[in-house]
Amino acid sequence: MIMMASVEEFRETVFEVISEMAPFDCGISYVVKNDQNEKHCLEPIAYTKAAVVPDRILIERAAELAHKSSVYCALEWQKKSIVFRDSDMFNDTFLSQTDIGRLVHDELGMSYACKIFMVHKGLLLGKFWLLRRKESGNFTDKELFCMRLLEPMIMRRMYEFHPQSERGAYARRVLRERFGLTEREREITALICRGMSNRQIADKLICAEATVKKHVSAIAKKMGESNRSGIIHRCVMEKAVLNYV
Repeated sequence: MIMMASVEEFRETVFEVISEMAPFDCGISYVVKNDQNEKHCLEPIAYTKAAVVPDRILIERAAELAHKSSVYCALEWQKKSIVFRDSDMFNDTFLSQTDIGRLVHDELGMSYACKIFMVHKGLLLGKFWLLRRKESGNFTDKELFCMRLLEPMIMRRMYEFHPQSERGAYARRVLRERFGLTEREREITALICRGMSNRQIADKLICAEATVKKHVSAIAKKMGESNRSGIIHRCVMEKAVLNYV
């Protein structure tokens, strides 16, 4: 079977590379979808090899709180990427008087944070959020410099994965207009191309596995294929591989 590298695998690799130059105790990342007046957090993950790996519920809550925090929202609407330490941007009361600050300090047990906001062509693509315990010390100027050198390469690849990139728009148009896939079928097609089983897709979409099987059969029929491998091959050949819908 042809397997497509997923945005989760890419972000895990980014965490691994960053950890070599700037070790951290906990890492969280998510992709951002940009609407006219609002930005939406998509699929937050935690670095699985870090000393502290929050469970899925805590990861999602941390990402949502960070994403909706007024101090971060002001930075999100900038038209350029930014790599920064919280200690350079906010005072000590930030940790004690905000929901996200209390979660980081009290629930995750972290004292220092460094963030990478990636922006390309006016789109906020996503974020990498690196955290350290008090005993690990704050991120140094040298570590910050190294991450700023790395950011453009991460940003370019994240743009390829992003649902609002030219590549993503083309893929959606092909799946919608050439093959007549519904929004739900496009979503399932994207997950198939990321190597997910019917069971995994059902868990992710919170639906019955039998429902997913019916969708997969319908997708294959519309594409003129007979199985999942055929669906993936067709998407690759048509340059219609989606990471998000």
